[in-house]
Amino acid sequence: MIRLLLLDLDGTLTEDRNVTNLDIHAIESIRELQKTGIKVGLVSGNSYPVLRGLYTYLGLNGGLVAENGCIVFFKGEKHILCRKLEADIIQQFKITFGVKDTWQNEFRYCDFGFTPPKLTEEMVKWAKDRGLYIKSSGYAVHIAFEPAGKGIGVKKLIEFHNVDRKEVAAIGDSSTDIELFNEVGLKIAVGNADEELKKIADYITHDKSGKGVKEFITKLLEGVRLR
Repeated sequence: MIRLLLLDLDGTLTEDRNVTNLDIHAIESIRELQKTGIKVGLVSGNSYPVLRGLYTYLGLNGGLVAENGCIVFFKGEKHILCRKLEADIIQQFKITFGVKDTWQNEFRYCDFGFTPPKLTEEMVKWAKDRGLYIKSSGYAVHIAFEPAGKGIGVKKLIEFHNVDRKEVAAIGDSSTDIELFNEVGLKIAVGNADEELKKIADYITHDKSGKGVKEFITKLLEGVRLR
């Protein structure tokens, strides 16, 4: 029995990948799901203020994981799990690789994003030499001090809920959601997800992004077995 559903944001709860418009049909289905007592939360690489505002106005109730696992919000309390990333490291990365800040960097604390989102071997080596986590979400290259990644935040959020991981489902679209999938019992990839994510999913929706979220929630409400 699923008691908690965790949703990625960009490319999952939006109308498509690389767009920021939220899918209204997905939001409506989430509200119907919450009426049954199933909690719904967000897991994203987005900054905490952006995600917290969205979480509040959507009326969600399952907590959130921001900055790729580095910040967890649950029942009114914020928990920071990663070290603050110093300004000099951020500047070094930008100068060395000629990348630019994403618009949310002014709100970030631990995990910072840069464009273009292409991750190179040189970037990986640079990060490893400095004890940094580095990953491309397909939207930006993210760096943070290790340990980081969606998995550490999701693990903490599930612990706060006091539920078994088998009772948790997650929906995602990007290879960064592999870390999310590794911590839950039911793994759902939207139809336009990265192939790497689809390979480990229990179910792949026929529809893309937000419409795929609605598709899964509809099946969940109807009691359809997905694995």
